[in-house]
Amino acid sequence: MIKIKKIDIFNYRSCIKTRVEILTDLTTLIGVNGVGKSNILNSIQLLKRINRNRYFHQHSLIDTLSHSRLDILFDIDSEIFNLKADIFYDTNEANIEEIYSAELKIKNNSKPKSRWIEIEPELYEFVDYINRTQNKVDIEKFLLKRKRPIAETKFSVEIISYLTNISYYSATQFSDPTKCPISLELEDSRLIRPYRKTKTHEQFIYDLYRTNKTEPKSFEKYINTVNQNGIGLIDNITFFDHKIPSSSLKVRAGGQVETIKRVKNIVVPSIVIDNLNLSPNQLSEGTFKTLALVFYILNDESDLLLIEEPEVCVHHGLLSSIIELIKSQSKHKQIFISTHSDYVLDKLEPENVVLVNKTKESGTIANCLPKSLSKNDFKALKEYLEVSGNLGEYWKEGGFENE
Repeated sequence: MIKIKKIDIFNYRSCIKTRVEILTDLTTLIGVNGVGKSNILNSIQLLKRINRNRYFHQHSLIDTLSHSRLDILFDIDSEIFNLKADIFYDTNEANIEEIYSAELKIKNNSKPKSRWIEIEPELYEFVDYINRTQNKVDIEKFLLKRKRPIAETKFSVEIISYLTNISYYSATQFSDPTKCPISLELEDSRLIRPYRKTKTHEQFIYDLYRTNKTEPKSFEKYINTVNQNGIGLIDNITFFDHKIPSSSLKVRAGGQVETIKRVKNIVVPSIVIDNLNLSPNQLSEGTFKTLALVFYILNDESDLLLIEEPEVCVHHGLLSSIIELIKSQSKHKQIFISTHSDYVLDKLEPENVVLVNKTKESGTIANCLPKSLSKNDFKALKEYLEVSGNLGEYWKEGGFENE
């Protein structure tokens, strides 16, 4: 399993030279608005969006692009590896980085004579092909075609798979149920509209439907988490399939016309609450977001989840359940969250907390709570939490202001 131990971020927005040490599998970034919590999470996302660059040969572009570097210390099956990533990108009108090229290399720090291994950009195409098509290609045959050692290339493919599968859920990603369609149009069991890497409202409903059809045990576990057996948010979710035959014409060489018959599925989801059948777009913001977030926390297969402000649009009762679920799932994967909520902090341990601040000179500064306090102060904090208070109150009353 791959786990991050430390991140150094250079020249990414407010992160001029920001180090984040990771002490536990659940890391919570806290701080006031504008100090760089989102920038830390977004810098990690740069690694997810790297792919083979079609402009790579145009070296003249490099001087016009932004350049950030990430140095990451990984624990991979109890061995320590160092990843260095130089990333060149432009920021579009939607404030999203479009990556033009990247140079990645990795080294096994656990072996004294280990050398740096460059991760070839074209391997991203191979991993992307596997992810898009879910084609179980013969990896060994692919590796034999490479000029580099098989073990080295296979390791690079594993690293790329980890990076490209990082999942990020923004604060407002599922907070507007009116964007959700009342039905899905499928062809060959897939959405007719192209799949987007960022989970949309429509993609969430489709993922629910697909899980119901192909992984009934996982779907049942999810339903029992959100229904009266769990957090009591809904009663049930059902889907009604309507098959619609269709056909199209294809003209072959020589003028031969072939009729291609297809079957389209119109899928109508229904959320049952108090014996009422509702469309997804009729749900409240908090209900829809909670349903989506709980689903992906339970079912996301990546080894690293980034979740921004899980408290947005969610009242305290549901938020408590979400945080407990996040804590439970962090036993199986790493999870980073950011929050402004003292209520979220109440549910966590000091070891989970990273204090984020910013100065004009140094930019974003991130200090894990146990290391930002002296031994005596940390001991006093633990005693305070055990006897008379909680972490959220301590933060709200200014307990971290001098850290």
